[in-house]
Amino acid sequence: MSFPSIVTLDIGGTKINAGRYVNGVIEDSRSFKFCANANLENIEAFIIHCIDTFFIQNTIGIAIGVPCIVDTQLGVVYDAVNIPAWKKFDLKSRLEQHYKVEVYVNNDVNCFTAGEHKFGAGKGYNDIVGLCLGTGVGSGFIIQNQLYQGQNCSAGEVGEISYLNSTIDDYCSGRFFELQYGVNGAELALSARAGDTHAIAAFEQFGQHLAHAIAHLLLIIDPQVIVIGGSVSHSFDLFIEAVWKGLKTFPYQKVIQNLTISPSNQHDSALLGAAHLHLASLR
Repeated sequence: MSFPSIVTLDIGGTKINAGRYVNGVIEDSRSFKFCANANLENIEAFIIHCIDTFFIQNTIGIAIGVPCIVDTQLGVVYDAVNIPAWKKFDLKSRLEQHYKVEVYVNNDVNCFTAGEHKFGAGKGYNDIVGLCLGTGVGSGFIIQNQLYQGQNCSAGEVGEISYLNSTIDDYCSGRFFELQYGVNGAELALSARAGDTHAIAAFEQFGQHLAHAIAHLLLIIDPQVIVIGGSVSHSFDLFIEAVWKGLKTFPYQKVIQNLTISPSNQHDSALLGAAHLHLASLR
């Protein structure tokens, strides 16, 4: 039996992950390096190239997670911090004209959170926060088993909160290691695992900053579980102890006692979540 497929994309600041969703799984996927500073026409052409890689005869739709706020009804994206050309862009309409199939667009972290709730570490929980630590910091909310995105799809943009001399983005994402230590976080993680005390201290400091961001989320959402994704989550073991230590000063320790913080165990959570949200929007 042949099942219909959905082409699904997760657009980030430096790469686009794309794949083909079929009957609850991503049967094929690939990561593409992405020049987010390109002009509007080149960005659109590159997205079409990524979609073409997975678009086949039985493709019935396209689902996309984007790093910005979205009008999820119209599929218009606004003010993408890492994609300067996307001040206001009608992504859904442009792609529907090209492919003649239904296109669904939502925030990338919302897609990640929906994927973790349906398929990953958030499965079985009613209230979860998906927290993505990559080029920047973003969070998504599942409240009583429903995605909460706010009126403008901007709920969870915790990275924009002012913190110290900048914002949480600069202290709780991959930027932290480059700004404070002048080195890529992945390289620093290798050094930390090799016993380098300087690198180990860097991740401890990162965890302390992340505890501050998590405290904000706990005061607002009070979830059962926080699922951490994004490139920095690969170093979860290096910073989680410092996070728990930082949360010892949280004013409501009952919240901390009942909280689970887990790394994502799904490689394609955002792709799965985008496809799941697309299918749900058609019902």
